[in-house]
Amino acid sequence: MRVVVVGAGPAGSSAAIELARAGAAVRLIEKSTWPRAKTCGDGISPDGVRVARGLGVDLTDRVPLAFGTMSSPSRVVFRGGWPAELPWGAIVERRDFDDRLAQAAVAAGAQFEPGTTVRAIEPLAAGGARIVIRRSGSVADAVIEADAVVLAEGATGSLALAAGFGKHRSRLVALRGYVRSDRDLEPSFGLHFDRAVVPGYAWIFPLDARFANVGILVDDGFSRRDPDLRGVLERWLRESPFARESLGDHPIVERVSGGVIPTGRPQRVRGAIFAVGDAAGVADPFSAEGIAQAMSCGVSVAGALIDARGDLKLAARTYARSLATFDANARASRRMRTVFRYVVDPLSQRAAIRPALAQHLSSEGFFRKESVASFLIGIARTW
Repeated sequence: MRVVVVGAGPAGSSAAIELARAGAAVRLIEKSTWPRAKTCGDGISPDGVRVARGLGVDLTDRVPLAFGTMSSPSRVVFRGGWPAELPWGAIVERRDFDDRLAQAAVAAGAQFEPGTTVRAIEPLAAGGARIVIRRSGSVADAVIEADAVVLAEGATGSLALAAGFGKHRSRLVALRGYVRSDRDLEPSFGLHFDRAVVPGYAWIFPLDARFANVGILVDDGFSRRDPDLRGVLERWLRESPFARESLGDHPIVERVSGGVIPTGRPQRVRGAIFAVGDAAGVADPFSAEGIAQAMSCGVSVAGALIDARGDLKLAARTYARSLATFDANARASRRMRTVFRYVVDPLSQRAAIRPALAQHLSSEGFFRKESVASFLIGIARTW
């Protein structure tokens, strides 16, 4: 099987690894020079650490984050952790993390082609696709053919729209930067549902003892009402007691950049083209976590293609089934965002005195929801 993977982010590289391991002829095409930075919170949840390990990417050299500090709009604070079987997460700059995955794809046998832009994907009458590419420095296009295309072009690529996939159902907006702290950082993730951003949140994710990824997440309605997201971030860093306690009174924010996080897409397969990761809209609509989901999505599409043995319709059905639970959960998560601002304070007040609820909210709720129903049942069980 010949497969072209467009985009070397977590979804694309994960698909390339699994496909190459199964013996497919894989070309992993990436438009950027490599390695490249990526706007992201850089947070790898325990599930993400587990999936990465299965793909051959070891993160034990990173600072392990075994617990987190969360705060509500009224500044109630509680701490939570992970289940015993998933003991820790990690913060890894995407420049580093994505390169580790891409190199694992190369080690598995994929052909990696950075600095190459896919200009068009055209269906072939006999099946498969014709891919028009242009390499960096070239003035002429080249054409390659594949039995299937894994489209991992990210949140803002144009190829999915050109192929007829339709627009994403909703979007979140994030702004992140990096801060050099004047004091040692606690090895934990910080999620703060401040009044300035709720039902979104602000975060502090330490990469090492004195260097952290900081940012805010809002929905696109918020960003239209207040487009000065940098001002919102800087005010939060200046005024939040949690930010000052963690980072000092005068944090200097560097490398600020923003991006959109799409959540949900009406179609993910068009003929021989299979969308994955942000192109497929598989980030959690509530938390915006997307790295673990993107890797799992890449693994799923690879498995569907491998098992179908060239039957693309069968692969499409298998891939759709693999995302059915996520899609049902995503619909409920979008609704949950609308009411979260009204319940975050009482939930936090109770979690501050109920460790079991605190763990449930931070891990089973925020990062690992099997379903919104199970999340709500867990709240009742640990209340």
